[in-house]
Amino acid sequence: MSAVDPELTRLLIQELSRHLKTLEASARDADACRRAVHALKGSAGLAGEAELSTALQRLERRVREADDQAIDEARNLVRAAFELLSSGKSSPTTTWPFPPDNLLAGGVDPKLRTQYAAEITDRLRAIDDCLESQDDPVEVAAVAYRHLHTMKGSASAVGDELTTWFCHGLEERLKGATYRDAAVAALQELARYRTVLGALLDDPSAALRTLQGGTARPSAIPSQRGTLRPEEAADDRTIRVDIGSVERLMANVAAIGLAREPIARHAQLSRDSADRVRRMEARLSEALRLIGPPRPWGAPAAALQRIVQVANELSKFSDGLEQAFFSMHASDLALRDDVIEATRELSAMRQTPLKRLFSRLAGGVEAEARRTAREVVVQMRGGEATIDRRIAELLAEPCLQIARNSVAHGIELPAARIGAGKPPFGTITLSARRTMHRLVIGIEDDGAGVDVAEVRRRAIESGAVAPELAEAADDDTLLALLFLPGFSTRDSSDLLAGRGIGLDIALGSIQRMGGVLRVASRRGIGFSARVEIPVETA
Repeated sequence: MSAVDPELTRLLIQELSRHLKTLEASARDADACRRAVHALKGSAGLAGEAELSTALQRLERRVREADDQAIDEARNLVRAAFELLSSGKSSPTTTWPFPPDNLLAGGVDPKLRTQYAAEITDRLRAIDDCLESQDDPVEVAAVAYRHLHTMKGSASAVGDELTTWFCHGLEERLKGATYRDAAVAALQELARYRTVLGALLDDPSAALRTLQGGTARPSAIPSQRGTLRPEEAADDRTIRVDIGSVERLMANVAAIGLAREPIARHAQLSRDSADRVRRMEARLSEALRLIGPPRPWGAPAAALQRIVQVANELSKFSDGLEQAFFSMHASDLALRDDVIEATRELSAMRQTPLKRLFSRLAGGVEAEARRTAREVVVQMRGGEATIDRRIAELLAEPCLQIARNSVAHGIELPAARIGAGKPPFGTITLSARRTMHRLVIGIEDDGAGVDVAEVRRRAIESGAVAPELAEAADDDTLLALLFLPGFSTRDSSDLLAGRGIGLDIALGSIQRMGGVLRVASRRGIGFSARVEIPVETA
């Protein structure tokens, strides 16, 4: 749907007016206010007012957590949005880097803090490398953009709203850096706010105060450049090789490879010197031949003897140089082979074929099929491609959740499939392909697809979206509701499906990797999910 659809805007204005009355009349009824904010959040999103929807989402969480000020802030926000939209203007917006009034610092679950801090610290180090790089600014800006996007996804997944918002602002400035001057300006902007990024992890409250005061500059916030505190270090119950250590080791191997070049040059110089000395020795021998044997009226015998001695020494010297060449050449070849082998082994340490991930997903699909009395065949394409082992581990759970949902929500029972003219067994296709610096994983089924009408009905019943907006929204827009926490298309729930904890959890995990999750459905034909994440070459 268009973000400026006048009909949706008109319906949103009506919803704002109606729920504003609720917020004013039920100021002390937290549950009623939460329902009003929840409904307006979905309505604003469908009407294209993304910033308003995001602000309401933050306020909804605070109302749920019994924040006394959240209801007042929500009422003021809704009133301001209603007045602006009614006068033909846009809803309230803020100008980055000045944060919205209802944006709070912190909020990260302590159980996730260690992993989250480690991820942000790794990305900050990568951004530092970008800022110190002397490479093409356009390419450097593109790399920095990917790291910022990953930081934003990680922050969003753990509920760090301040970091999510701030990274999004910086990300927008790097997005358009497609030519040199723009890239240089964007990288300068990133360098200016680098200390703020570190402070968002080390002391988010101080970072928020600084941003609200308009003093967001490198000297304004004391920062440890995103380093982990001792209490945030990973526990010692597991032993693992940090990917940074592997990267540094690979850099050392590359340095050894570069060290081969002077060895090869010196070896060739030795060979050239040996040839030159041999030519000098040949000329001396020719001179002796021309002089002939000592004669009373000719060259003195002592001088001829010295020439012979020099020629012999040159011959020995050339033999030594030639031996040095063969020795260094052999060392160069051995070192080259060792570097190639070490590089291959290190690459294998951090890479794994996608077919292993697909095999794990296939096992989950087959187990779910047995549990639900369905017949399923799994097909795989692109499994020979390799990716970083850490990425494969992070992808496993969200992809497994999507694949299980394809069985539980998509594949019909054999009798129903036969009645619909389909084979009794369903097919789930797992695919993968690399495009530049992105990995695309597809999970498709040939099941019943999503009943968009049912999604619309349940969205209206649950209060997630106003009836007028739900009726006006198209199918693709309604599919986005599947990502809402707690939203389900099932009446009953079991261990794995129907609790409304499927796509929202998968989406959160994928966003933490800086990726996106796209879904599509055709009623009676099937459902597909496409996971896109940034990846780096080994």
